[in-house]
Amino acid sequence: MAREDKEAQEDELLALASIYSEDEFKRSETAPGGEICVCLDLPPNFSVAIKGDCASNEYMGSFESIVSFLPPIILNFELPPGYPSTDPPAFTLSCKWLSPSQLVLLCQRLDDLWEEYAGEVVLFAWMQFLKEGTLEYLKINSPYEIQVCEFGSQCIKNNSGISDSCSATGPAEAVIWDKRVIQDVESVTTLIDCILDFNEAQQKKCFDSKSYMCNICFLEKLGSECTHFKDCQHVYCNACLKDYYTVQIQDGQVQALNCPEPKCSSVATPAQVTHKQCSLFLCVCVHSLMVYLYSM
Repeated sequence: MAREDKEAQEDELLALASIYSEDEFKRSETAPGGEICVCLDLPPNFSVAIKGDCASNEYMGSFESIVSFLPPIILNFELPPGYPSTDPPAFTLSCKWLSPSQLVLLCQRLDDLWEEYAGEVVLFAWMQFLKEGTLEYLKINSPYEIQVCEFGSQCIKNNSGISDSCSATGPAEAVIWDKRVIQDVESVTTLIDCILDFNEAQQKKCFDSKSYMCNICFLEKLGSECTHFKDCQHVYCNACLKDYYTVQIQDGQVQALNCPEPKCSSVATPAQVTHKQCSLFLCVCVHSLMVYLYSM
């Protein structure tokens, strides 16, 4: 490895580590390479529809939901000795909700970017394209329809105009084969769970990192210190909620974690209750049980 290439690789990896979080970029400890996880910026009210209609697929229904986040596109890469002067990075590309054909197109676009940069470092440009250009490049719009077929590959039937057709010999013949493409969707239910779980986790992460004004004490608190009632969108800090529910329990006026807003019927679900409120939630449950038993 030429000294210039080695220095360029080290500088690029250090720069990426300083720009992106550990969730977005993980440097390999054993080789010059790593893993890049790219979450796309989705437009508002982005809808995803998932269907399974092949005979061997256990899920025969349909699913549709508006999401703010989709699972990341994952780029695993290794930098060869001749990078960036002569050789491109070796890489694989995977994504739960993109079809093999779509992943092949993205691989080809990354190849084109390498050619355009002509011997310069290219990882940052790859990340920027995947994050900001994937939807437009693949002509993906809402509603985005995904059809999972019997082989676990995805047949995309939407306004992107890109479609994979399952054949009797499997999905490999349905696309221009590229060994850098990894598609590991097992079933419709697996894909649905993956999308919903990731969307919920990312929404909570965003909520926890922002500041909100509590509608009781009128102080700004981090979302990690608050509870968000999803149905009504009201937000209260956990300290105020604890005091509020304590008084309600003592007065025998509460049977659930209702929103404190007058005339609001929203209820916090157990999943929304943070560890700081677990003991309070148990108190509410015990109180509700006692009310029920005494009413019999």
